[in-house]
Amino acid sequence: MNILHTETLKKWGGQQNRVLSECVGLTQKGHDAIVACNRGSVLARKAKERGIKVYELDLNKRTYLKSIPQLMKIIKNEDVDIVSTHSSVDSWAGGLAAKLTGRRLVRFRHNLYPIGRDPLTRFIYAIPDRIVAISEAVKEVCINSGIKAEKIEVIYSSVDTDRFNPEVKDLKKELNIPDGYITIGNTSTFTRVKGQEYLLKAFNIIGKRHPVVLIFAGRMTERTYKKYIELVESSLRDRVYCLNHREDIPEVLKTIDIFVYPSFMEGLGTALLEAMAMERPVVVSRIPTFHSFIKDRVNGIFFNVKDVDDLVSRIDYLIEHRELRLTLGKRARQTILERFSFEGMINNTLKTYEAIVRSK
Repeated sequence: MNILHTETLKKWGGQQNRVLSECVGLTQKGHDAIVACNRGSVLARKAKERGIKVYELDLNKRTYLKSIPQLMKIIKNEDVDIVSTHSSVDSWAGGLAAKLTGRRLVRFRHNLYPIGRDPLTRFIYAIPDRIVAISEAVKEVCINSGIKAEKIEVIYSSVDTDRFNPEVKDLKKELNIPDGYITIGNTSTFTRVKGQEYLLKAFNIIGKRHPVVLIFAGRMTERTYKKYIELVESSLRDRVYCLNHREDIPEVLKTIDIFVYPSFMEGLGTALLEAMAMERPVVVSRIPTFHSFIKDRVNGIFFNVKDVDDLVSRIDYLIEHRELRLTLGKRARQTILERFSFEGMINNTLKTYEAIVRSK
């Protein structure tokens, strides 16, 4: 099969990681995967580095109508069988291009934001042959928005467990982290819904009780850094390591003793899955998305959403119980191996694509 993935967003995140992972997996299985994405995007660069064919377009709200004939030309020239769309703008352009060329269409849904019920939005969600949700929570949003359950397939994103291998070396010496200090961290991009502010506020309390440092490795601007660092008391700021975007995330995660994921709106949570693959004990918000694969005190620990005091108590407990940290970490990786493997994601995706093609 020839599969074309379209993606609008320029920055890197779990959604773009899913697109690239699938393309790599499809090519390994003998299929042709192509990406049409925004000019100069991180996805364009990373896909090229992995040997994926890339078409760079100007995919935005102002020019998406111009993108439709461009995508139609790509579809015809590449003899595309299935078009898979991922974001709002490219789902309009890619969706219409697929239908105008008589190709099969799959719409991936990655987040929990409500789907509009206006006629145009209903139309763009009606034309795909299948909706792929990356979690049960995302599927529930789709159903509550009026999409028929039988049209929705849940295919979890995956983690490359060969790359995210607990045997890699940590960065404690490179970062000059003092001996004996516990490291608490998070590797998500800084956005409001990721909830990093609650971890920073918790650090004001934890940092006075224990020898700890806080590590962040998510993309942020200088303005964002100033906004967030001001949440930390001045006497503790020298113990906050903001590494910004890093390519060596497995090594960063190896450096973190306790991974905290305070997101309060999450379709799945790629950064969380990567931390679990690295055998990190995870402390996560008590939201429905995480209940589908985390059991409290079995492979992770829950805290009440946006509750700084509750978060402090959970982190305190893990700091004081090293054996529990090790046990939670081992079980976390086992969860990834059993439920979020790369091979499983690719096989399930191929089954969906093959069923769509056979239904012609």
